[in-house]
Amino acid sequence: MRAAGDVEELRRAVDTGDVAAVVGWLRRADEKQRRAAFADVAAIARQQPDDWSAWRRQAQARVVALVGCASTAKKAGVALNRGQMRWTLRETQPGPVLEVLRLREVPWVGELARLMADRLPLDDGWGWSGQWRLVDALVRESGCAVPTGEAFVGGWIDAMRDAPDADDALRASPYTAVLIPMMFTHDGLGPRLDYRYEDDARGFVPALLRLGAGDATVRGQLVEGCRSRLLRGGRPSALRAYTRMHEALAVPGPEAAAAVGDYTRLVESGNSTVAATALRALRGADEAGLLAWDTLRDVAEIALARPEKTLVKAQTTWLRQVARRRPERAAEIAALLADPVPVAADPVPAALPVPVPAPLGPPLGGVAELAEELSALLAGDRSVPTVERVLAAIVHWRAHDAQALALAVRPLLGAEQRWWGELAQQLHGMLGVAAVVDGRSDRRRRLDNLFRADSGVQPKTLRKLRGNGSGLHMVLAARLNEMAVQLSRQPVPLLMATPTHANGRLEAAELLRRLEQAERDGWQPWALDFEQALLRLPREADPQVVSAALRLRSPAGATFARWLSGSVPDPVSLRRQQVATAQPSYYSWHRQPALRRVVALKPPEHAGPLALELMTIARGDQPTLAAGHIEEPQLWTAALPSHREVVAASALPILAANADLDLDGGGLLLAHLAECGGPVGPAVHLALAYGLAARSAADRIAAVDGLLGLAATGDLDAAAVGRELGELAAAGVLKVNRCVSALDEAAQAGAVAVVWQLAVAALVPLVTLDKARPATADLMALAVRCGRACGAGQLPPEVTALAGRGGASRLVSQARELQALGGR
Repeated sequence: MRAAGDVEELRRAVDTGDVAAVVGWLRRADEKQRRAAFADVAAIARQQPDDWSAWRRQAQARVVALVGCASTAKKAGVALNRGQMRWTLRETQPGPVLEVLRLREVPWVGELARLMADRLPLDDGWGWSGQWRLVDALVRESGCAVPTGEAFVGGWIDAMRDAPDADDALRASPYTAVLIPMMFTHDGLGPRLDYRYEDDARGFVPALLRLGAGDATVRGQLVEGCRSRLLRGGRPSALRAYTRMHEALAVPGPEAAAAVGDYTRLVESGNSTVAATALRALRGADEAGLLAWDTLRDVAEIALARPEKTLVKAQTTWLRQVARRRPERAAEIAALLADPVPVAADPVPAALPVPVPAPLGPPLGGVAELAEELSALLAGDRSVPTVERVLAAIVHWRAHDAQALALAVRPLLGAEQRWWGELAQQLHGMLGVAAVVDGRSDRRRRLDNLFRADSGVQPKTLRKLRGNGSGLHMVLAARLNEMAVQLSRQPVPLLMATPTHANGRLEAAELLRRLEQAERDGWQPWALDFEQALLRLPREADPQVVSAALRLRSPAGATFARWLSGSVPDPVSLRRQQVATAQPSYYSWHRQPALRRVVALKPPEHAGPLALELMTIARGDQPTLAAGHIEEPQLWTAALPSHREVVAASALPILAANADLDLDGGGLLLAHLAECGGPVGPAVHLALAYGLAARSAADRIAAVDGLLGLAATGDLDAAAVGRELGELAAAGVLKVNRCVSALDEAAQAGAVAVVWQLAVAALVPLVTLDKARPATADLMALAVRCGRACGAGQLPPEVTALAGRGGASRLVSQARELQALGGR
């Protein structure tokens, strides 16, 4: 049997991050001693990271110790992928791991490789290369079957791309033959393949194309793979790499003719780039004399009916060339080209429904229901009702039955985390406190001094608690930290900030009831929780509630009464124009738009710590280099449901990047914004303008929802949104065709007058350009349709001047028609 000192020696080696000492202990121990030490090592690995720098130093030692003591592949795999241990795998070097596996001579290295490959994260290519290298080493060591999951294939692409010589790496890799077809089987690999390479054509895709140029089998896999992936469809960003690869492969006519059915289907694709790629391939087949007339006619009918002018023009040119080559088909071709283009129907005005936030829902019924909802929260349900009802229930049961709460929470602390990042760290820290009935947790000791019962939380402290996250969802992180301290030090029976509605709104009458209960029972609310409650109140209160609030005598009650009796503290919005000065880069996170408009916020006087932190926004002279993304948009608006201008100002750099840098994600915030209250100022106007011009159709749809909701409330200044949109489009940073598509959706939904006002305002800066931006005529045509449907009002002089010009261009013709509508 091993001595107790042996395990202590191993513990010290892990705690100090001494990998050599861990390997030495494992070498001296026999197999029975190693297995007996596994429970101790696993317990160390399950500890929450209090100090991330120390945790990173220990990472390699923890991994080596777990692999060196596990009795089975399953035990090792589960331990390595549990909780925060997954983060340590990113920086793991495989050498020491293989060393201990070899000295143990275990038979399950291949099984461990498979288990670890199945748990590789899908991370779009950044940050997990160390974990992939470990799996790669295990696969090579065991000689097991090559993993073909999406994450492993993606990691292989990264490894080939990052090699000093990608060509040599591809030829030498034992995975190349197996994984090339897998590149086209998994739908999430497009971003990895769509990498921006240097001018010298280094990188994975260029090397892959060169490999295909010398190997007909590989080339066939690439061509067929691109076609099959494009046929499955997806977002433009997911397909862009495959269209580029297909173009680089230069598929000749005979090769395209062999897959004419696939290319014909691709012409019908919703993605215009994919359709254009298919048309070029089919045209090559026709020019090689291998495309039947019936097929060509079918393709032409599809292409001519598409809305994209470039595709219609390309098909028209192709047909005219065919008519010269095949005069016997000239009459049929003339008939195809003579078919009138369908005219879009005028939209019909309709009443817009005012967004009504749903009730939050009843409190959780008991500890069992709390455990169920907490499991959902830990598994990824971050809806406002789930988050807020769980927090309220934890506070309630900590005060009423701490033992029952601890029994419910403890089993969930070791559950796998699907919710990563700063917010998850604060949540698990708070749950760790909730699960301790007696004693003080280490985490609580560190946070104790940050929250003073007498002075509350200060802005500097709040900034520290929010960590690296800048989004408004990090308000929840600060609240979780306050809970982690106060649950043990100063428990209260209920939270003040629990909203009454799913958008975060808290009715003043309900907060009054809670404060009256606190006064009767003789306790004061927590500082941060109480300020969050105030920021969630509607902007207008029932006079009876105001009168009742004046009778409160506690410090919190007096603050509540002053809040209801005075004006709502709003910051001052300051428009800022940013201009790029940095050198252009091939890397998307270094790119900047030539011009961007954002909003800075000057906080109101006498703002509390939370309001001061949230309502202070400074903006520099250059656009943000790394836009990030809007994480949990429903939590952003739930933090400030009565201050939509603040929410919009906070999100503007990200929303702008969706349009001027062609990023995506986050547009859903605009749909949530429609359920909020508060002033609509330049931040909201700009947010909508950028949202309507977003590259992603999903983001534009969300912007349309926000536009419709705000229009229904009567708070929207459509002309202001149009001016921002038009000026940015005139400057070349927004694409007019995207805006037209989104605005047409809004008009079809009934917001005809709003779209007319917005479109006319947007046209003012566009029609004064020497050369019109693409799709300006489409915007003018949309204004005409809306003007016919709702009655056009007075036109700005810029549009009137355009209508008076000579010529018969479509833009001028539409301007004349719009002027005629205004003169009725």
